[in-house]
Amino acid sequence: MDRRLVFAVAGWVVAALAATVAGLVVIGSFGDAFRGPGDQALTAEAVRRELALPAPTAGPPTPRPSAAASASRVVSTAGGTVVVSCTAGRAHLTSWTPAQGWQTDDVEPGPDSRAKVKFERGETEVEVETHCEGDVPRTVVTDD
Repeated sequence: MDRRLVFAVAGWVVAALAATVAGLVVIGSFGDAFRGPGDQALTAEAVRRELALPAPTAGPPTPRPSAAASASRVVSTAGGTVVVSCTAGRAHLTSWTPAQGWQTDDVEPGPDSRAKVKFERGETEVEVETHCEGDVPRTVVTDD
């Protein structure tokens, strides 16, 4: 076999291996960005519960009691989607995901007397702020 061909193939293999290792390092370093608050993945049951929630309406949300005496709801906006919850009267952002083309800014996830997240796209902002009335989340969405 031609010596140049052997070096070309060896160079290609080394380059492919280097690219694979670099990709794994980059994915590993961004891994935290793909996990929710508290670095915990949702269980299958938690996903089913969240998907079973009714779509938000213009009226007050319907409380959803659970064994932990907390209520949560999903709030969908043009800027993104937020899962909010109340436990022991304290507001908490369970998760937030910006819509495509939007980014997250100014997050106060709680638990506290209120919790909020702001989504931005250019000069446009959407803020989702939640407080609790007992264990019922009350959410205000502000579009700028």
